[in-house]
Amino acid sequence: MEPMRSYGDSPTGYESGIIKDSELLSPPILESIVFGVTVQWDPKSISAFVEVANSTVVAMDPPSWVTQPRGQITDTGFMSDVMSCLLEVAGGLDRENDLAPNTFLQSFSIMNRFGHIEADPFVQTCMAKLKPGAYFAAIFVRYECPGFGIQSARMSGPPRPSRQVFQ
Repeated sequence: MEPMRSYGDSPTGYESGIIKDSELLSPPILESIVFGVTVQWDPKSISAFVEVANSTVVAMDPPSWVTQPRGQITDTGFMSDVMSCLLEVAGGLDRENDLAPNTFLQSFSIMNRFGHIEADPFVQTCMAKLKPGAYFAAIFVRYECPGFGIQSARMSGPPRPSRQVFQ
């Protein structure tokens, strides 16, 4: 173990390496990367979910972010409501299924919001009525810095017995 240093002493070789590596992840570098989040909907699962959500099988009310009254929820309206809920923490809406551009922190907030939607009791109760393997959408993260790339967000599912809603 190295002895304690006084304020103003030069950093050790190890500390210099850590400082150099940390500079690579400094906010200006991270904030210069443009992140997009693309939602690829599963139309069959959305239709099945909406059918259950409109039925009397589920006794609870939909979450506040669902704008259509129960019994009148449509596939398009539900997908729009999910995107509006995500847009609250995103940098913008590039297309109807694409949130962009986002900073690193906005992308992180979007991923958290996916988790909030997935954990909603109404959503989970409706999902429990669907066939195994049903999910709302596959999620992809796009990035530009300086090149372009896209990859699956690899969403981790919630603990059992909850169902995974986003993949």
